[in-house]
Amino acid sequence: MIDERREEQACAYVVGALAPDEARQFETALAADDELRQLTDELFASTKVLAAALPAQEPSADLKRQIMRRIAAREADTEIIRLPQPPQRGWYTWLPWAAAACLVGLCAALSRENSALKAQLVSLQAEAQKTHDDYARVSEQATLLAGEVDRLQSQNRLAEVRISMLNSLLADAPKTFAVSLWDQRQQSGVFVVRNLKPLPADKDYQLWVIDAKAPAPVDAGVFQVDKDGNVRIEFKPKALIKLPDKFAVTEEPKGGRPTPTMDHMVLLGT
Repeated sequence: MIDERREEQACAYVVGALAPDEARQFETALAADDELRQLTDELFASTKVLAAALPAQEPSADLKRQIMRRIAAREADTEIIRLPQPPQRGWYTWLPWAAAACLVGLCAALSRENSALKAQLVSLQAEAQKTHDDYARVSEQATLLAGEVDRLQSQNRLAEVRISMLNSLLADAPKTFAVSLWDQRQQSGVFVVRNLKPLPADKDYQLWVIDAKAPAPVDAGVFQVDKDGNVRIEFKPKALIKLPDKFAVTEEPKGGRPTPTMDHMVLLGT
């Protein structure tokens, strides 16, 4: 992104307000920076439009008479007298300088506005990508859930099943999610997970059922995921579940633990 100093230099460059050394340095930077060159081209185009809009200035009659006298003196081969500067009268004498100053300010404002619009566009593109990713994630969840519902319907078990969605607690794995389908009467369930990172051989994921009436989470078994981070397992907790409140997954040493390591929890849902 072009900084504010470069923007001001570009504005001054297009109206010829840079010192020679500074202009040469700017031209060197211009040759190496495509974004700066594009900005300068846009400012040149704006300058031409503004210059064309300025009214033409008629020289004073006194200046015209002095020029004619000088021409006559040359023809007569007489000594040429240096002409004095024409009198600085009227509003038109300061108009070019005021216009140049206004143009520099306008160029700087346009450049800042252009940078702000580009930043806003980048933000909107990121937001649109996030919305697209969220939609894809929800669609995948719906497809996954529909498949499990179809299986349960074929077994006439859907009326007794509780469906829970588990979301990722990992900042580096926002797309990970899982579905737990719990049959209270059968005291068993089906657990499906997607996009969960594979673990090394000395570790396992462990599923827990959090019973609101139990003193501690109940172990529902350990599992591994395939290379794509997916798995489907059928589970049965190691104790009677009276009131399933939440389902959770933690990362544990190989073979699991009798109680969960809470600071290694990766999935949680109700």
